[in-house]
Order: sequence, then structure tokens, then C-alpha cells
Amino acid sequence: MESSFIERPFVKNPFISNMLDLFDSLRYKKKNFGVASCLLLTGESGSGKSELAKYYVKNNPIKERPERTHIPVLHFELKSISTPQEFLRALLVAIGDPQQGLGARNKGELYERLIRLLTTTMVELLILDEVQVIIERRSEKVVTGIADLFKDLIKDTEMPIVFMGMPWSEYLVDSNRQLRGRISYRYIIPPYRISTREYRADYRRLLKLLASAYGLSGKVKIDDLSFALRFFSATSGNLRATANLICDAYMASKMKNKSVDRDLFASVLKDYGVHDDFNSFVLPLEKIELKELIVHSDWHFGYRANKNAIIDAEYAVFGVTKDKKVYSASSVA
Repeated sequence: MESSFIERPFVKNPFISNMLDLFDSLRYKKKNFGVASCLLLTGESGSGKSELAKYYVKNNPIKERPERTHIPVLHFELKSISTPQEFLRALLVAIGDPQQGLGARNKGELYERLIRLLTTTMVELLILDEVQVIIERRSEKVVTGIADLFKDLIKDTEMPIVFMGMPWSEYLVDSNRQLRGRISYRYIIPPYRISTREYRADYRRLLKLLASAYGLSGKVKIDDLSFALRFFSATSGNLRATANLICDAYMASKMKNKSVDRDLFASVLKDYGVHDDFNSFVLPLEKIELKELIVHSDWHFGYRANKNAIIDAEYAVFGVTKDKKVYSASSVA
């Protein structure tokens, strides 16, 4: 079987294009007016935050110059950060610190080294991804300490920062009054919806773009309304889940030498562990269920760190008639 590497497509829509333009604008304002405006961009898991950052970095790559390395955009994905010192060390490693974040006696020395490196490498935009991990299982003291560090970083470097994370990431930037005042822009990535003709058109455009990216346009019309409804039923309109389903079907077609059709998508869902009773590509249209995001997930702060918990997102539930009309089945799920 002939093999080829498949690069996962980056799908633009009007909102994503606006965010890319805003990233450019933040850099322009810094370089030409000395203004460090910052952005908080949130969204549910799988909404495309990290892919947006990776795409922007790819189109603004590191430049190796004889005298220094120029990093126009630094994308840093936070892992488990428990203290401001851990954050400083991890960011130093990401930016290429020769000492790998070691050799400093205290937080002050780490911070000064970071400021020098950011200046030396001429970072124009810092994208901090998955910032909600600072909140999860952390005490209020830790959260406010790191928020204070972010405030100082913006002030001392005069560098725009994009904070990215789950919807409750706003609690981090709002925990410090001065940091909150430096966040000029706040956006949440809108979910794909299915409840109206206009929303369905947006989701069908997404399917059409993904089909084109995988060379399926002439083989199966997955943006057909009946297909779109089945896809939405399987993924609740989640961008990553939708893209993964199409990619997995494409790879299955190559591995098994099968046509990409409804049966193949049904087979992929079965491989995921979805029973036929809930498989949207097996059930007749009037039996499938559509769940549309209406309230974003949130974070509950307990009395103790281990009592904190994610508050699940809420979904409106819709059904489909035999003639492909969508109707409300219940208000919230």
C-alpha cells in the first residue's frame, strides 16, 4: 500500500481570520507605538486554540541571524506549574536558555535572566497556552502569585501577551487588578451550532473544507445536509472531534481499500466504541440526537484545592425529522 504523510489541515473561518489579524495588530502596536496590548482568548477543549497558535508560529518562524536568534512569536504551552519559579524555569527552557533554567539562586535571578533573553531574542508576541492549568488544583496564593508575575512581565518587557485557555482562564487574569487592566481584548472561540439554517451553513462549510483538504470532495459529499446532521450528532460540532473523524475515515479507507461513505464513518465510530444504538451513521435521521453548546464550562473553587472541580458545559438537545428539519427536543442537557 502506498503511504504518504498527511498534514492536518488548518481551517480558517471569519472568527479565526480576525484573530490572526489581531495577533498582527498586537505586534504592530508594540513595534510602532510602544504599546503592549494583551489578549485573553478562551474556548472549550478542541475548539482550535492551540492549532491557531501553532499556525501563527509556523507563519512567523524563528530567524537565525549571525549575531543573534530572532524569535518573532514564542508559543509556550503550560504544563503543570505549581509556583512562579517553575513557570520561569519552564519558559527559560522554551526560549533556549543556555543554562536550562538552572544556576539561579532565587526567583529574582530567574526573572532577570528571562527579561534579558526575551529582549535578546527580540520576542514580539508571547502566546501562553493552556493557562487554566495554573488554576486547577492550585491554592489562591499560587494563582495570585503567578498572576502578579504576568503583570510584572508585561510591565517590564512592554511585550504583548496572548493568554489562551479554557473558559475559566478569566479567573486567572481577573485575580490581579493590574493584570486585568492590561487585558485590552477578550474573545471566546464560538462553537459550531446546528439549530438554525445559518449555523448549519457554517458547519457544512467546515465539512466541505475538511473534505477538500483530504481529497474527498469528488468521492463523497460530506457537506450534504443529511451528512452534516450525522456529523454534528457524532461530534456536537467540536472542531477537533469533527476533523479527527474525517481524518480517521480517510486513513481507514486507505488501509482497508474502502470507499469513503456513510458505512465507513459508521465503522470508524464503532472502532471508537460507539454502539449501533447511538451511532449517528447507523441510525435513521429521525432517531439521531443533536447537542448544541449553549453554556460554556466553568470552574468551581472549593474550600480546599482538591475540592475544586470543572463545571460541565451545558447543551441544548435537538431532534431531526424525516425531511431533515431540526426541532428542539429539550432545553438543556
